[in-house]
Amino acid sequence: MTVGIDRLVAGARADATLAESVAWLEQLLDWIRARGGADAEGAAAPATRIRFFLQVLERHPERRIAVSLVLRNTLRELNAIDLLCETGLPHGSAFLQELTGRLASKMLPPPPAANDMAVLFRNMFPEQADAAWVAALPATVLDGIGDLIELGAGAGAGAGADTGEDWSGFRRDAADALMILASQVQAIGLSQRVRQRTATERPLDTPFAGLASAVHDYVGAAFGSERFEAEETAVRSFIARCARALADVSGHLENYGVSIDLVYQLERAQLSLQRMEAIIELHGSKARDPVAIAHFVAALIRANDAQGSIRALLRENLKLMTRRIVESARKTGDHYITRDGNEYRAMLVSAAIGGAVTGLTVLVKIATVGHGLPPFLDGLVASTNYALSFVLIHLLHGTLATKQPAMTAAAMAHKLNAPRARGRLRGFVDEVANLMRSQVAAITGNLLLVVPAALAVQAILLLAGFGHLPDPGHARQYIESLSLWSAAPFYAAFTGVLLWLSAVIAGWFENWATFRKLPEAIAQSPRIVALLGPERAVRAARVIEDNVAALGGNVSLGILLGMEPVIAAFFGLPLEVRHVTLSTGQLALASWSFGTGIFALPAFWWAVAGIGMIGFLNLTVSFGLALSVAIRSTGRGAVSRRRLRRAVFSRVRAAPLDFLRPPPAGPRMADPIP
Repeated sequence: MTVGIDRLVAGARADATLAESVAWLEQLLDWIRARGGADAEGAAAPATRIRFFLQVLERHPERRIAVSLVLRNTLRELNAIDLLCETGLPHGSAFLQELTGRLASKMLPPPPAANDMAVLFRNMFPEQADAAWVAALPATVLDGIGDLIELGAGAGAGAGADTGEDWSGFRRDAADALMILASQVQAIGLSQRVRQRTATERPLDTPFAGLASAVHDYVGAAFGSERFEAEETAVRSFIARCARALADVSGHLENYGVSIDLVYQLERAQLSLQRMEAIIELHGSKARDPVAIAHFVAALIRANDAQGSIRALLRENLKLMTRRIVESARKTGDHYITRDGNEYRAMLVSAAIGGAVTGLTVLVKIATVGHGLPPFLDGLVASTNYALSFVLIHLLHGTLATKQPAMTAAAMAHKLNAPRARGRLRGFVDEVANLMRSQVAAITGNLLLVVPAALAVQAILLLAGFGHLPDPGHARQYIESLSLWSAAPFYAAFTGVLLWLSAVIAGWFENWATFRKLPEAIAQSPRIVALLGPERAVRAARVIEDNVAALGGNVSLGILLGMEPVIAAFFGLPLEVRHVTLSTGQLALASWSFGTGIFALPAFWWAVAGIGMIGFLNLTVSFGLALSVAIRSTGRGAVSRRRLRRAVFSRVRAAPLDFLRPPPAGPRMADPIP
């Protein structure tokens, strides 16, 4: 409950200890922020409450002096270095260290600090909303606060006779904070990971090399002298050059691979440079500027709130990685989109290959999994089967329909970055039509071949003297597990998430190989060159470069599909996977056990309907996630979802067959774009 104004004014004591003064200041801020209460003032804006507080002190001169002494003594005894160079800035030396530190701060109380102004600041301004009212304080209110602080200069033994003493103490702490920030930025800028991504050959030629020295000369110059002004200009120039160098490194990362830890270090250095600029603005002021100080405090409040946010940390440090992964998916996704008759027919053939291999995969899975092995080995066998199958499909230039959406979504989002909104809509609608045709071709090819391939292998096994796979008892369980009224739709949606996640992992693998310069390392490795020869080493490096994303995505998808049920069971979660092509093969093999009588069973037709829903959810969930991430990663060319839907539906009404079959040769009329 907020303390009343009378008790608050009476509670200020000039002889109070530092802890008592800090507690009183926290009560004062609670009263200023209060939205209402039992006191006479009721609810009021913070500026109104501060003005009222100053008016009350005007009517009680002895209380006004006591409050002034509390403020002055507290400001003089607290150390502002950490407030200036740590509050609102990343603390950890690496991304994971910062992440764990923020997680710990959410659950644990902060460590005590007897004379640290940063601790008092966090307690006084715990919410980002405080920044708005602090920045909006009128100049008259700020001048009143300044007059209140200066009133106690010379009043009492501990206050100090010089009215500029408090301000000179701030200059001293600001100088120390500038040196600390400069040394941290210099260490990051001269690190090997940053230097190798700049155009400068020698470390001494980078602006980071002279930053700390420039700051040292600046804080050592006599305040207000001509040398001080010259050194201030020089240090501002170094800060600007360092900021440009960091921007160049960030641009290099977008083209040549991203490291989360390096992105974190760059973000840390950029924020430190911005803080240095803000401190210099105040440090170089000849007199206190209340408005500038209020805006600086508001900026500290916002930065401090963001510094404690786990979401902000992930957003700021993963955005380059996300953009890089999306760009990798876009390049891969272009190969999955058919735009003419030849590409459409090629997709049918490619999907047929994928379906044939998947038919064999289903049979191997039924033969090896669920026969009494320990759960972990069951998952390992299933993962190996899936991974080898997906890699074989890739090596045979086959296609698995459900892998397309997560890749093609990035290519579609790229269409939304056209310079004109009309061009964005037209390009997006064209890609929707192209994608739907591609999906029709891929699903058709997969399903047409997965059934005969699985049945053909089953027939060979029967001729060789083996029994049905699965046996009639397990066959009924398979059919019932695919029913539209079972949990299959939920599992299918979850599988869509795994399909999208495998595309993310594929992009991460390509980024990792690019950032580590893996192809170049293979081509120039003495051991590999001695083993394969120079030309074969170069070809091997090219193969790795062209296939690392696909191999990473396929292997990761196999592990996700195979191990997910085992991991879910370990935690007691009722989660399984339902993949449309694999489920179709399972239904075909299970139906064989019943012969032609299967068509008279309602459970069979409910399973057929369930497979339709599985395919729909596999595709839409993975595509929706990928498209959302792709659009957010670009940060440009936003078009309202309503306009996108209207444009797509207009195309469906005007040319519905465009979504099912390749366009005819020759020019076509312009699409109606609303």
